[in-house]
Formats: sequence, structure tokens, C-alpha cells
Amino acid sequence: MTIPELRGNILVIDDERGIRALCGDVLRRAGHQVEVAETAAAGLAAVTRGAFDLVLCDINLPDQDGVSLLPRLLDRDPAPTVILITAYPSIDTAVRGMKLGARDYLGKPFSPDELRLVVGRALAEDALRRDNAALRRQLALGGLLGDSAPMVELRRTIEKVGASDATVLVTGESGTGKELVARALHLASRRSTATFVPVNCGALVGSLLDSELFGHVRGAFTGADHAKRGLVITADKGTLLLDEIAELPLELQPKLLRTLQAGEVKPVGGTDTVTVDVRVVAATNRDLRAEVAAGRFREDLYYRLAVITIDVPPLRDRKRDIGDLARAFAAAAAHRARRGHVELTEEAVAWLESQTWPGNVRELENTIERAVVLAAGDRIGVDDVRPPSAKHQPVVAALDPAGPVLTLDELERRHILAVLAACEGGKTKAAALLGINRTTLWKKLNQYGLE
Repeated sequence: MTIPELRGNILVIDDERGIRALCGDVLRRAGHQVEVAETAAAGLAAVTRGAFDLVLCDINLPDQDGVSLLPRLLDRDPAPTVILITAYPSIDTAVRGMKLGARDYLGKPFSPDELRLVVGRALAEDALRRDNAALRRQLALGGLLGDSAPMVELRRTIEKVGASDATVLVTGESGTGKELVARALHLASRRSTATFVPVNCGALVGSLLDSELFGHVRGAFTGADHAKRGLVITADKGTLLLDEIAELPLELQPKLLRTLQAGEVKPVGGTDTVTVDVRVVAATNRDLRAEVAAGRFREDLYYRLAVITIDVPPLRDRKRDIGDLARAFAAAAAHRARRGHVELTEEAVAWLESQTWPGNVRELENTIERAVVLAAGDRIGVDDVRPPSAKHQPVVAALDPAGPVLTLDELERRHILAVLAACEGGKTKAAALLGINRTTLWKKLNQYGLE
């Protein structure tokens, strides 16, 4: 494979004059900018003064060994690529250095060709990595369609916040795309090559969620025949999305707080802690401050989660984006349905733009999916996107003045039944109309014996 010739700003740290002279001469002839230092202290002073793309560092320096110097060399933004220079007896040390963040090593003695090859390969890999990171950011932000002012501001915020490791709380109504924002934050971060792990805190309860999040040791409870890594540990070096964070039981909130404060996880039934390096993004469609006031959410955990808050705008506040979203959803739905090109008529787009969309982007996407699947031709008209009129009638559980006064539970039960009937049993649509998520609706259906 041909390695493209890239030019870089390079620092050489070595106490041998001959090595410094060789590296300086060969690399300058290759077109690089080169600075040399003969001690660890001089090398640190150089990286403090200016930024380097690559550092060649000898392992055996008079004032400090190169491996112990690594963390201080890499503690820059952006961090340089580090290649260790080592004599044969220090190969094991060089491998240890690579585990700590060094990219490669050069064994003494090395030829000019070896030096050019290793340096050129490292610079080329870095350039490719930067290009890939930029492409991932573009793809992530590209999923957040729309040119409305709220969406432009949202993308700008994601680009700013993505580079940070700060914990983020993503708020917004159901169906606005909070998970999409969390994924965009992950892809815009230095963790983008690591794992993104989404967890729905409302999907599991009690000990099941404890085990799912933090793992368990063998024998921790009946049926725990094997130890299990929790999802927090799975997300190590990456991003953990805690969706529906308001549903996290009170008894688990101190455990999550400990993880956020100390970067530690204690599996269920275990006595030892596991250190993790994970960025946490939490999402909710509820007002966590109101949950704190009601005693359902810890105040200290709220402040740990809401270091940065990003509010995702509802679709009704970005109506100019509806046409672009609908066309994108139609193209994707047609591809999934193995249909040819489909086109939304201007009348259909105008009707879509006139709606309030209580279920937000998710409701719009489901509407377009149904229209594409059921439409007779390739042109999607108003009749295709507009559901039967009965579905758009106001749904209210009426109170009969002449009848008995209903309890709040009974009124809620009747209202849920009425909304489900209007939505023909569709729980996603019903949950959106009720202003709750599917998990909460499922719990209420079980509570009232309606499931």
C-alpha cells in the first residue's frame, strides 16, 4: 500500500546526539518541521510552548524514562502521536508504552528508510482518523434534518458540547429525537470510535435494572449462574445513554451518583469496585426539577446529570423542517418497502405542515411510513397521509354531571381507554397523545388491568 506523503511538526526527545542528528536530518529532508530535545524536561517544555503532530521519544532518558513521560506528552488537546525509541532489551517496555497510548516504536539501530516509513505511516493514519471523525460528525448532524433556527442552534450546540466529556441532560417531548441527539454527541466526541450504549431506565425495574446497569457476580441472586458485565462497564471509554432517566428507581440513584462522582461501579453481590471511564448522557421528557421537588428524584444526582442541558425542540416549533423530514422519511420507507421512487405532492406537504404533531418527529415518520406502504401509486397525496377523520377528533373522557363523581384513577383509566380506541390500539400514537412514553403507558395499562 502506498502511504501518502504528509508533512508534520515533529519533536525528537533523545539523549544521544547521533540519534537527534539522524532524525532531524532525515525528517527535515522529508519536508517536516523538526525540533529536538535531549531530556524529558526539555521535551515537556517544548510541548508546552507549541503543538506537535508527532513526538519521537527515547525510553531511556537521563532524567525520566519515556514510558512514565507518556501521560504528560499525551495530555494535550489535540494529543500528539507518540512513537517510542528503544534498544532491543527494552522491547517489552515499549510494548507496555503502547498499551499506555504510544502509537508505535522504533528499535535501535534503525535506518533512515525505517524512520521515514514509521513516521509517514503514523501521520497518514492520523490524517485518516481525523477524516473519519469529521465524516462521523457530519453523518451524526446530518441525521438532525432541518434548516429552522432551532435546529441550526441545536447542531451548533452539539458540535460545541461533543468535544467535552461533560455529562449532558437531553430534554424534550416524546418523539423529538433525544436519542439521535445523544448519538450525535457521541460521534462528535473523542469517544466516537468506542461503544455507544443506550439503556431505557423505564424498561426494567428494581434488581433487574441494577444488574443490567452495574452487572452482578456469580451467585449474587437465584439464577445468577455466571458473572455479568453491566452496561456501564460495557460503555467503558465510550458513551452511556440513560434514556427515560426520570424512571430510574430511587434506590438505584445513589449507585449511579457514585459512578458519576468517582468513576466506579460495584456489581450486584460484589465487594470490589470496577473503575470505568464513561461519558453519561441522560434523556427525559419530564421536568426533573419538578421530580426533585416531588421527592422522586435526588437533587444531587440531578445536578450531576445537568452539567449541560440540551433541549430538543418539538416539531410544532420547527414547521419549516416538516417538508424536508417528510421527504427523507418517504425515501427511506420506500427503500425498506422495496418500492421505487415516491414523491410527496405539494398538497400533502402543506397538510403535514398544518398539523400540530403531538407525537413529534416519531409520529411524522410513522405517518409517512404508513402512507408509503398503503399508497397505490408513486405520488403520495393528502388522502394518503391524512388518517381517517375519526382519528383526529378530540378525545376527552367526559364527566356526566348527573352521574357519580369519578376518582382520578377511574377518570384516567377511562381516558386511556378512549385514547387507545381512537388510535385503534396503537400504543405509540396513544402514548404521544397522552404526553407520556410507551413504558409509562404500559405500566398504567397493567395498573388498571387493561393490558
